[in-house]
Amino acid sequence: MAGTAGAGLALLALAACTDDGGPEEPDPDAAAALTVTYTENPAARGDWTVWTVAYDLAEGQEAPALFDATTQAARHEALQAKKDEKAWTATDPLLVLDPYGTTGSGLYVHFEDPEAGQLDVVATASATEDFARTAANHAEGAGFEGLVIGLIPGAHTTLDLTWRADGGGESAGTLRIKAPTTQSGYGTTLAADIADADALTPGLFALNGVTGLGNNTYLFDNSGVMRAEMRGGDTAAHHFVVEDGRLVTTTGSRQLGVLDPLGHAATLIGLGGHSVHHDLAVVDDVAYVLTSDSSSERVEDRVIRVDLASGDVEQVVDLQKIFPEYEKLAHAQEGEAGGSVVQGKDWIHVNSIDITDGVMILSARETSTVIALDDALEAGSTPSVRWMIGVEALWEGTGHEELFLAAEGEVIGNAGQHTVHRIDDDELPEGQFYLEMFNNNYWSLDTRDEADWQDHAPRDAATDEQDGISHVLRYLVDENAGSYRQDEAIEVPYSSVVSNVYRLGSGRVDQPMVVNSGRSNEFSERTADGDLIATYRYDSASHGYRVYKDTFDGFWFREP
Repeated sequence: MAGTAGAGLALLALAACTDDGGPEEPDPDAAAALTVTYTENPAARGDWTVWTVAYDLAEGQEAPALFDATTQAARHEALQAKKDEKAWTATDPLLVLDPYGTTGSGLYVHFEDPEAGQLDVVATASATEDFARTAANHAEGAGFEGLVIGLIPGAHTTLDLTWRADGGGESAGTLRIKAPTTQSGYGTTLAADIADADALTPGLFALNGVTGLGNNTYLFDNSGVMRAEMRGGDTAAHHFVVEDGRLVTTTGSRQLGVLDPLGHAATLIGLGGHSVHHDLAVVDDVAYVLTSDSSSERVEDRVIRVDLASGDVEQVVDLQKIFPEYEKLAHAQEGEAGGSVVQGKDWIHVNSIDITDGVMILSARETSTVIALDDALEAGSTPSVRWMIGVEALWEGTGHEELFLAAEGEVIGNAGQHTVHRIDDDELPEGQFYLEMFNNNYWSLDTRDEADWQDHAPRDAATDEQDGISHVLRYLVDENAGSYRQDEAIEVPYSSVVSNVYRLGSGRVDQPMVVNSGRSNEFSERTADGDLIATYRYDSASHGYRVYKDTFDGFWFREP
């Protein structure tokens, strides 16, 4: 029987965020209001009713922004109202397709039960492999509450749901659902060449920053089939960090969002005058985000600190204050600075951030330099350079020449590198660690005259945007000796810009890796030593920015 829920729940206009940034709250005094409705999904057939969320819009009224505190609060209230309509059971569960609007095809499941238990899910669709998982259970005590991931956008998918109570009771049902097509129009299958399916780690690949069709992030399974499309804001998400029962990511060019396992963006933090780009890192309850300050004539040279509990936003790094003499040597680039919606002088172009043991490590693409900073995590502190790795000749006359680590033996050298990460190893002496990166191996500076840089290229670096070889490059750093040496260099498809390497599991050097060559439109999962396990090709107008992978254990899927 068709019906509605949430009648009379007001969805109010977006609460404006101040230029200083901070937590965004619903605005109860907004004049414009609309109603969140629940109706039976006509594209679902089977043993139970599936509900769809919509807005009761007046003629000419536009749907509200999704990543708006008021929108998310109203959708949450509507879901709670639907839950309270009656006692939902394992034989008559509440099923809502994407209640918070953030996953596209995630199916919310809720029911009460005298016992705890597990919900096993098998998703079947033509021309694809079955997708079988046990859903993570977020109910307090007995029963079930969680988001089932498995539906393929735009495809008819059969879901077999089986509830197995801890005491031995069992109930099951089957649904056939056609989930909405991708909001972006992006295709739901990748060209996959899988050498060893059994060697692939469990989880979903997160492909983001694909040019040409909007800013959403696409989650693909190991066979290359899309299982969810995470909604984006006015810029692509730069990094998904899944930890401690939450997903931390950018949800707009000036907004950070924290999503719970049900897809609810309950925490939305405005970043004020700072515009995000490229990367973020989460340490305990704080996110460190690469930004551009819209009030400055410079871009891509700041780091802010965002307290996820309080919503406080503070700048902790302004690289011009650390490198004033180098900034004077650089001139403005022609055209738009890649990765930032703010225009300005992109003199250093920071593209990744890593924080380990209180040390901030930044990758500065424009100068092909890796920079380690001390005292850079708290507002009001004075960051200082711990060390640098790169082409020292570029920095002559800046006062930072003596801070470069010395190369031991022959090294390829990093050129235009991305995603620099420190990797510790208990077998290494104190003061030593690995530094791993995607070495684009592309040598070009748009902010210096050619005479200043063209003769100082790292060994074998390419100067052609289309023709070259990139690497998974790993250094062994010895801070005690003030040196580094090349520990590993694995050739990968060339990408002059963008791209990433990301270790799975514990993140150590003995773990498999995901490698994305963004300009080649290709990513792969590889063994710890770099041997191919599977390769995936995707479409884009120019490139795909980064690819991560997560098990989503304890978040969407039950921990093994």
